[in-house]
Amino acid sequence: MTMRHLLMGLLIAAAQGAAAAATADELKIMVPTKAGVAPPDSIAVIVVDGASKDGPYDAVRNKTLDYIIAARGDKPKKATFGGWLNIYLGDGKAEGGISSDWTYHKISMSYRDPRSNEFSGLRVSPVDLCNERLNQTSGQAREAFLKKGVSFPHKDAYEFSATVEWWLKKPFGFEEPKTYSEKAFAPVAIRCMALGRPRPGDTTTTGAPPREGKPLPPTLSKATFRIEPVKVEQDGKFLCPAQLKLYGYVETIREFYGKALFVGPHYLSAITVLNFQGKGSRNVSATYNIDWHKMGGFTTAPNAEPKPQKLTFRFNIADKDGKLRKQVEETVEVSCKKIKVSAPTAGDGMTVNPAN
Repeated sequence: MTMRHLLMGLLIAAAQGAAAAATADELKIMVPTKAGVAPPDSIAVIVVDGASKDGPYDAVRNKTLDYIIAARGDKPKKATFGGWLNIYLGDGKAEGGISSDWTYHKISMSYRDPRSNEFSGLRVSPVDLCNERLNQTSGQAREAFLKKGVSFPHKDAYEFSATVEWWLKKPFGFEEPKTYSEKAFAPVAIRCMALGRPRPGDTTTTGAPPREGKPLPPTLSKATFRIEPVKVEQDGKFLCPAQLKLYGYVETIREFYGKALFVGPHYLSAITVLNFQGKGSRNVSATYNIDWHKMGGFTTAPNAEPKPQKLTFRFNIADKDGKLRKQVEETVEVSCKKIKVSAPTAGDGMTVNPAN
């Protein structure tokens, strides 16, 4: 056999092997999108609206996101029975049987913002996306946008998964279950509503009523900040706070993704990620070490009282884009106390007073 014939034989064998492997897919899933083939309404639509006819957009109207997932799979050679299919999307689930032909399954999930296509682990606000597109227009283009609205796709918006379970024949007449799994991403359509459309209560058909809608309340409804001494150290006849505990608290009335951190004199705390799926609250804490020697508090005279220190801290909350959304400031005066017969514990008799 010549080298040419040998190579041709290897290529044909490889092609046949690839074809055989392609026909042995136990599980495949996707959101059907091909025009003329996909079922109607297979892709969820996020509806973004606004109270004012001139903008901006301020709310997502969805409570749920509705999809149709296509699934298929080949029965494994050693399978005796089974083929139970489960599809998961957010908090939604669909069940059915697997087939070698594509079958379609309706599934709904509670609304959440779609995944960012640029930054892993982050989500994007459809409200911000609609406002960004609106702000890029002017003149007649803006008027057309407000009158007709705009729709656009957002790829890889949500991850979904599926499993299928088969019972496989084993040696000596035994059988055992085996689960096959698959993951994929679903796109979403974002519909920026026509803000200039007639609204309920309109007596004309020429546009929205002149009365401006009431703006939504801020997403972050509350943020507080307090400081306490948690550790002391002795120098001569005095006990001084050596460490402060910083406590932050934040409340939100809707979904929010961002970051929180404390800022102080030559000090930045570690960043805490805030990921609220809806209304909720979160406590954030950090520690700050007081360096009395660096600040000139202690002197060479062991019995000299260290000078009080005035320290200002801020509790900052930023959104996913790094924009500061909330800031709480607290200034305290930290001083020492002369040792008593019974030495105090942390915070006992120590002076950490609000300076403002």
